[in-house]
Amino acid sequence: MIISRDSRRGQFPGSGRRLGGFTLVELMIALVLGLLVIAGVGSVFIANKDAYRTNEALSQVQDASRTAFEFVARDVREAGSNPCGAANVASVLDSPSSDWLDWSQPFRGFDDVTDIDGLPGAGEIGEPVDEHALRLGKAEDSGIALEAVTGPRANITLESATSQISDGDILMVCDADKATIFQTTNYNSNNTTLVHNTGGSYTPGNLTKCLNHPVPQLVSGGNCTTLSPTSYLVVPTNTVWYIGTNAAGTRSLFRSRNFQSTAPVPEEMVRGVEGMEIEYHRSGEDVFETATQVDAVGGGWEQVDAARITLTVRSRGLNPSDPDFGSSTDRERLQRDFSTTIAIRNRLGG
Repeated sequence: MIISRDSRRGQFPGSGRRLGGFTLVELMIALVLGLLVIAGVGSVFIANKDAYRTNEALSQVQDASRTAFEFVARDVREAGSNPCGAANVASVLDSPSSDWLDWSQPFRGFDDVTDIDGLPGAGEIGEPVDEHALRLGKAEDSGIALEAVTGPRANITLESATSQISDGDILMVCDADKATIFQTTNYNSNNTTLVHNTGGSYTPGNLTKCLNHPVPQLVSGGNCTTLSPTSYLVVPTNTVWYIGTNAAGTRSLFRSRNFQSTAPVPEEMVRGVEGMEIEYHRSGEDVFETATQVDAVGGGWEQVDAARITLTVRSRGLNPSDPDFGSSTDRERLQRDFSTTIAIRNRLGG
């Protein structure tokens, strides 16, 4: 028996059942629904990726700002301090013209970083690229003990010979009452006597060999140095904080400081810090001022007891060709401003 098929109706005669399969319309509807599902999943993936980039970029700028403030705050709080705790500090250096040899102002701000000498020049790593800067002075323990005596000492005599001291080094001797900065004019690592005479070939040299206060002391003949038995030999340092160009060609927070007679050396501290603005508070005033405004006040820097620092921080670039390639949003760096106020510890009122 021959069975025929009704092609117009898509069913076998007498079967009462349509053939299986999808029509073109059904197929198109399925494709559209599939595309919608894929688009939804894709949008969720992209949103999660963007959220990750945003969180990563925020983490970068927050970590950079927190680290930068921690470094700077430590130096600001300790500005003008020394291991002896002496507040009466003077220098017998003969008219130092360099910012790195000036301890008359242990806390000093600048609205124009080019006013500071000794920083890296054009094209060098650490070249200043932003205007504001901060110079902070303090003294650090040298680890060199003086000879034990029962009464006032006339000269600086070490407990034992050391190779840590060289001719021309800038040092400080201090006790609980006073501190004096001077330059070593002669020291032999085989003996314990440290000479701090006037004259000689070292710059800036000593105005007087006397280390007592007040300074200068124009005493003819003899060595008028009288130090407490509990005196310390310490190392005064000046540190400048500023924004400079790093080895990758981007910006970083830099610290440059001198140590004894060495030239200041720039150190990259925190990468991604693009800018720094600093304002200063003087005791008894209700407003923060710029460095230029403080300069205009007689003894203004001696009155400053706090600084308000604002850092502009950017995350690392997303483009693999960027020297600081990293995470960011919309293939652009995320930038935020962070501010904090830091008090100078030894200038806080009782």
